[in-house]
Amino acid sequence: MKTVLAIITAIGILSSIASAQQYPQPLLAPGQSQVSAGLGVSWIDGTPYYMIGVMPDLSFGPIGVGLDLTLRINTQTGQIRKVDWSDGAYRKVIRYVRYGMKHDPVYAQVGQLDMATLGHGFIMYNYNNSASFDDRRLGAELDLDFTRFGFEAMYGDFQTPGLTGGRAYVRPLKFTKLNFLPVISGFEIGATYVTDQNENSDIALIRNANNNLIGYGSLGKMSAYGFDAGLPVVRFPMVNVDLYYDYAQFVHFGHGNGAGIAGTFRGMGIVTLSAKLEHDWIGNEFIPEYFDQFYELERYTYDSTSGNPATKALQLQNAKKSEGWYGQLVLSALGQFNIIGAYRGIDHDPNGGLLHLETQFPNVIPILAFSAGYDRHTNNTLKDAFKLDDRSLLYAFLGYKPYPFMTVGFNYYWTFVPVDGHYVVQKRIEPRVMFNFTF
Repeated sequence: MKTVLAIITAIGILSSIASAQQYPQPLLAPGQSQVSAGLGVSWIDGTPYYMIGVMPDLSFGPIGVGLDLTLRINTQTGQIRKVDWSDGAYRKVIRYVRYGMKHDPVYAQVGQLDMATLGHGFIMYNYNNSASFDDRRLGAELDLDFTRFGFEAMYGDFQTPGLTGGRAYVRPLKFTKLNFLPVISGFEIGATYVTDQNENSDIALIRNANNNLIGYGSLGKMSAYGFDAGLPVVRFPMVNVDLYYDYAQFVHFGHGNGAGIAGTFRGMGIVTLSAKLEHDWIGNEFIPEYFDQFYELERYTYDSTSGNPATKALQLQNAKKSEGWYGQLVLSALGQFNIIGAYRGIDHDPNGGLLHLETQFPNVIPILAFSAGYDRHTNNTLKDAFKLDDRSLLYAFLGYKPYPFMTVGFNYYWTFVPVDGHYVVQKRIEPRVMFNFTF
């Protein structure tokens, strides 16, 4: 608990670091569009490329479209970087096509999923379907809320078998005479199911009937199901507070449950502050938020020394009974900046910490633009919270605006690239001149 409180305090100080989304959507008013175009140089693992591109974010009422039309040309050979435009290039061009926004009565999106979440996130939270620029995926989300009931659904990858999940929920008091009650009539119960059809999703240690180890193998496709309940306790124009509870079970593995409180404060339409604090009771062979921003990286890799598999399923198999905490803060003001900070810790797992920081400051200082994101698997003492290695994701942009429509700056990415069936670190540095037109 002390660790979580320390993190929540530190989030206010660490506002200059943030989410590792590859292409964070710009802060735009509803119905507003922006077209960004520019040129520069891209260093990818030390190889320089000339870069020219257009990245439109277009809005037509509730419909939004985001594209990435970027060419990288090798400075020595003059050839276009083939990986960017090879088989499946459409997955790299289409960043998103959406209708509505998350938590609207109707929300649908096709493209790269940066932060897919089901329910309170106990099974799936901030899932990213594209672990690499060079291996971007095309997935989908669909949420429908019919007031009395509804559902959330996601599909991770249209090209290959992968992650599929859904949550159905009902507000039972809406079907009774208590429907008129302004707060508790929103009481909600839900059921979630997530499965991963990838052939490597459940590679773990196999034992025979005598409990003797016989090697690595598949126990069947990784699947989890869960049940949840949420109760709104405060509903005012400026303050919302909810209590919630979650239970989850992995097929072939263990179970866990958690309870928390989430609230939002709106300061006269100027400042919005949201906070979430959760306590988890974790059984053997259970990991909360199992399908997270690192899942595609961790699903299957191998130990370079021994050659043995090093999978997320093995992490699950080795997880011990424990307790944990999760804390999150989100701060935004007048559409001028966003700050998000979150931390998950597991008491008896020294490496069970997960840190997520995100920020966008496009207009706070008129001549500067800054956005960044950082995700990190760390230990519970946070001694290695800000190291860049194979447990980190980083995106950062810093720019100078000599004119309102022009930005001179550079991007830095610490990301990953698939090599021989596993992911290795890839570093990108991209100085560029950008022209942004908002309408």
